[in-house]
Amino acid sequence: MFRLFCFRYTFFLISLVFLNVTAVAEPLNPLITAQGFDITETQEGFLGQFGQVRVRFEVPDRIAELSVRERSYEVDLAKTPETGHFPLFDLETQVRSLTDVTLNFRNYINEKLNSEGLYTLELQVTDRKGRKASAKLLVQVIVPPPEERLRWNEPVESRSFRFERHGTSDVSGADEFGIAWKTIKNNAVVIEIVKEGDGASKLVEMTLEDYDDVKTRGQLITKTTDGDDVSYLRLETAGDKAAGAVFGVVNNEKSYLLKVTQSNTSLSKHGTTVTLVGEYKH
Repeated sequence: MFRLFCFRYTFFLISLVFLNVTAVAEPLNPLITAQGFDITETQEGFLGQFGQVRVRFEVPDRIAELSVRERSYEVDLAKTPETGHFPLFDLETQVRSLTDVTLNFRNYINEKLNSEGLYTLELQVTDRKGRKASAKLLVQVIVPPPEERLRWNEPVESRSFRFERHGTSDVSGADEFGIAWKTIKNNAVVIEIVKEGDGASKLVEMTLEDYDDVKTRGQLITKTTDGDDVSYLRLETAGDKAAGAVFGVVNNEKSYLLKVTQSNTSLSKHGTTVTLVGEYKH
């Protein structure tokens, strides 16, 4: 019995050692993934009007090299001393020794791909132990028809809005934008603006500077396309505290930029009434 126990105990220890060695020896390979699209799908857009095209590089053992090659252009973003390359990919400095970085190819595409056609960007990342990952980013540049170019440069129009909700009823005035809200804190009357069912397809938090910067339809589309989609936008509405809040919405493939100029709350027999007043660009 004692020998059997010793044999089983020894086998258990050997198994643990083997499992541990296996776990330690398992390679942590670099990984390249597209953000918001399939890396194998061709990204199409109008000449000079691409929005965000983001690709993430996860390198657990740290980046030693990260190269981008497209026709005669080639750069190693981990080693190049030429800072002019970095803004093309929304970077500020070299990516050497990072374990996680996302490149945005929007600027490169809009600045370097200046004629209609299909382009291939070859991406490769190497970690400090020589492990590599590679991918190809396919970009189809299309020259927009004259009428689309004219519409892109059209000035945006501004209108006013008024949203109001009594207690738990629907939000009046919000149908055009495909949004709604729910109250999550009654004391300060904090609301969360959300995409309503089959309504808005995108909700983006923005700033007053974003609102002032948008002058044309193309700028409006770019702002809403480039912005990160959020599941909710939280506003404190009592005492006019939501004034100055800015957010973008895409609903039925139309882009809107909304600015709250006034927020009011009051009590009634139906519950708390929340009112948001402001203007929007479209």
